[in-house]
Amino acid sequence: MNTSRPHLFARCTLWLGALLTAAAVQAGPAEDVKAADVALRAGDLPLAMSLLRKASDQDFPLAQARLGDLLRAAEFEAEAVVLYKKAADRGEPAGEVGLGRAYADGAGVTKDPVLALELYRKAEQKKYGPAYDALARAYRTGTLGLAKDLEQAKAYDAKAADWLKTQTAEAK
Repeated sequence: MNTSRPHLFARCTLWLGALLTAAAVQAGPAEDVKAADVALRAGDLPLAMSLLRKASDQDFPLAQARLGDLLRAAEFEAEAVVLYKKAADRGEPAGEVGLGRAYADGAGVTKDPVLALELYRKAEQKKYGPAYDALARAYRTGTLGLAKDLEQAKAYDAKAADWLKTQTAEAK
């Protein structure tokens, strides 16, 4: 059987496409979260939510926290809190910060600044940048039971900026 090169190329391309499609279907929750991040940057909110929901349903804490963020932004506070709690219970700092914000604001839960601070501190121990940012704001404004302290706020702002630089460098 004599197969021409263009025909062989077309067959290989079809096989490669099928393999990539199968791999996408078999993607794990970590890959779904990465794909959701790409979809969000491209402005495809429905795809991002679908991917995060799929990973969240697989009990992936980072997906639960990220989906919680999207739901909170859409003012589905109660559903966001449920997801944040699941993520925080598994030690995910994004879940701890999300739940902390909910308690700080009284969004979907009874306002509890002491619990909010405790959750931010847990995420801070994991060197999570958004926790640094939340603590900087609390020191800057004197909220969550903290005394107003602009030097502390400045120090936390610097930690948050350093964390962001590291995240940006790792993404490249």
